[in-house]
Amino acid sequence: MGKFYYDEKGYPRWRDSDKLVHRTVSKPHGDAVVHHKDEDKGNFRKSNLKNMSRSNHSKLHAKKRSSWW
Repeated sequence: MGKFYYDEKGYPRWRDSDKLVHRTVSKPHGDAVVHHKDEDKGNFRKSNLKNMSRSNHSKLHAKKRSSWW
C-alpha cells in the first residue's frame, strides 16, 4: 500500500494519484457512492465500507439527521 494524505474535507487520498483511498478499496461501479458505516472518513477498511446509490446514501443520511431530533 502506498502513502496517503488527508484532503481538506478529511478524506484520505493516495499521494501518487490523488485518488480517494476508500474508493480504491471498495471499488464502486458506475455512479455508486461509498458509505462509511461508522462515519469515520479515516476508516477505509473494506468491512466498514458499503457501495450504494447516491439516492439511497442521501436517504440514509437524511434518516439519521431526522432521528437526531
